[in-house]
Amino acid sequence: MKISIDTGGTFTDLVLENDNKKLSVFKVQTTPKDPSIGILNGIKEIAKTNNLSLIKFLKKTQNIIHGTTHGINAILTNKTAKTAFLCTEGHPDTLLFREGGRVEIFNFTVEYPDPYVPRSLTFEIKERINYDGTISNNIDEEHLYKTILKLKKLNIEAVAICFLWSTINPSHEIIAGEMLRKFLPDIPYSLSHNVNPTLREYRRASSTCINASLKPIITKYLLNLTDKLKVNGFNGELSIVTSQGGIKNVETISEYPIHILNSGPSMAPVAGNFYLNKYKINEAIVTDLGGTTFDISLIKDNEIPRSRETWIGEKYRGHMTGFSSIDIRSIGAGGGSIAWIDNGGLLHVGPRSAGANPGPACYGLGGSNTTLTDAALINGILNDDYFLGGRIKLKKELSIKSIKTISSKLKMDENNSASSIIDVVTQNMSQEIKNLTIRQGINPNKSVIISGGGASGINIIDLARNLGCKKVLMPDLGPVLSASGGIIADFSDEYSITYPSKLSNLNISKVNTIIKSLSKNCQKFLKTNCKNYISFDVFYYIDAKFTDQVWEIEVPLKLSNNKVDPKKIKIEFQKKYLDLFGVTDNESEIEIIQWNARIYSKMTNSNLLIDYGNFNQKDVKYRDVFFKNIGFQKTKILKFEQLVYGKSFNGPAVLETPFTSVLVDKYSKIKLNKNNVLEIEIKLKNESSINEDSTYYW
Repeated sequence: MKISIDTGGTFTDLVLENDNKKLSVFKVQTTPKDPSIGILNGIKEIAKTNNLSLIKFLKKTQNIIHGTTHGINAILTNKTAKTAFLCTEGHPDTLLFREGGRVEIFNFTVEYPDPYVPRSLTFEIKERINYDGTISNNIDEEHLYKTILKLKKLNIEAVAICFLWSTINPSHEIIAGEMLRKFLPDIPYSLSHNVNPTLREYRRASSTCINASLKPIITKYLLNLTDKLKVNGFNGELSIVTSQGGIKNVETISEYPIHILNSGPSMAPVAGNFYLNKYKINEAIVTDLGGTTFDISLIKDNEIPRSRETWIGEKYRGHMTGFSSIDIRSIGAGGGSIAWIDNGGLLHVGPRSAGANPGPACYGLGGSNTTLTDAALINGILNDDYFLGGRIKLKKELSIKSIKTISSKLKMDENNSASSIIDVVTQNMSQEIKNLTIRQGINPNKSVIISGGGASGINIIDLARNLGCKKVLMPDLGPVLSASGGIIADFSDEYSITYPSKLSNLNISKVNTIIKSLSKNCQKFLKTNCKNYISFDVFYYIDAKFTDQVWEIEVPLKLSNNKVDPKKIKIEFQKKYLDLFGVTDNESEIEIIQWNARIYSKMTNSNLLIDYGNFNQKDVKYRDVFFKNIGFQKTKILKFEQLVYGKSFNGPAVLETPFTSVLVDKYSKIKLNKNNVLEIEIKLKNESSINEDSTYYW
């Protein structure tokens, strides 16, 4: 058996795949102080459903895949380890200067952001390696030893080491690591040539410092979780979801925790792409609306776009992770996002969230702020007796009490105020999606939306209509989209070797040796991490640019019998450049900076289908639901098991499942297909007035 777990800010989602490949879904409240408690609570629910004790159930479980926000939360709440940064003498400002970018070029009133590691904990080491790997100044071991003694006095908890040109010659970093191990044996350290062997100094330094600062935190968390699982009978393999949309084992993540910064959200597009491949559709917008955040990602040409510009916080004002990862945008617009009125009388929702505790006012746990969940309950979208299948009883009277302050300031009644809260959330989501899609050459009204997250059904149709989308796909596993992605995720890793060279002067023999080395690393990964893989794929690519340009682009590397062909490199580079920028230059010299390999190992043939048996047509119930500009309307309430494959239902209606409620207006119709995906067809209002060239999309 296999369990995929996604720990969010409000709920912990679990998907069980039993020995017969049948899936079942569970959702429990997250325990922020110790997420492992929430995980065990969820596993207890699964064991109880299977009529087993926790110990007997875990003994039968072979794999647990875990997505977590523990790493990013530690950074955002300043709970990382006290970290020292060792750099080459003369270069203490690498983390401060960054790469020189600015969001607002002429705005000089914004304070320059602090470096990830303060200057007071940055130490210059006497050493210097040249660009070609030759040693200009040998590392001064006596000076390094004195620095290590300073670290000991400062009670440093982690150390990051990033020397110049260590990707070409790592000998000095290796010496520094050995001395740290000798004189500070209990302090974890990270070497930049191991963490992120990229040529760019700031990105390498930033990723190494982030990695080092997370090591003690993540190691402690994973040891705690592993121990609790083992004590309760688990002897299988625990794997962790990465920002790249794959999974790695616990040992690797403990050494390189930077790979899990976007651990949970990265699985939503993986699951989305799985469903999209069942349709003849090339592009999709994947949304995941949970209790705390709204996550957005894209699928383009049936591939999940990656971003090299991955920042913690605002671009240029935050900290760069230095790694290519799935391009995911998140905003504070979840089911627990708090509504508030500013001094000018304008309504806002988020980014502050009520979280799991106290949660929305309707939870009855002490929360007094109105949230998106409260607004949906007030307007009849949510069923107060059927939240999480009835395991949580919502208190509508507390939601109404909480919204009175907002409604009085807006000079509206409670229902129109609740409708306004939902509208504001929809507009925030819509704008973020437009920012993401248009800048990547995707027209939102020519895409479908793959909807995920427990709160997604509240406004997904309004969101789609706002974007001009005519179709929404909502899988039955949509409320746990990220967790379901973990079921089908591949074991994956990436390897890089820096070898700058102009294409015209390429040393073919040396490059072929590099390819062999990358291939050996991939094979070693396969043997070490993927004992029961079904199949695997290795993709080779280069980071290349025109010689007079600053930034590289990622270009697929087409090999002939595992050997490099310069003519094919030029063709692929020109093709990718043209695709990205609309123009290219056939005459300019091409320069290659880095050679890379990415391996994916497929571990399951799961079809992501929940076995419901035969659906039964039961009597349709009705409930009063508030619609904007209409008021309360008697609305049919459909349970998921009432749907018939291939039969369409027209709105207005509310489709209820144990984990989500989908509001369907009178302009839309729904149909369940054989893949257990709810197809929502949306009739656009004033459809003829939409112009894809207009500023409407901006």
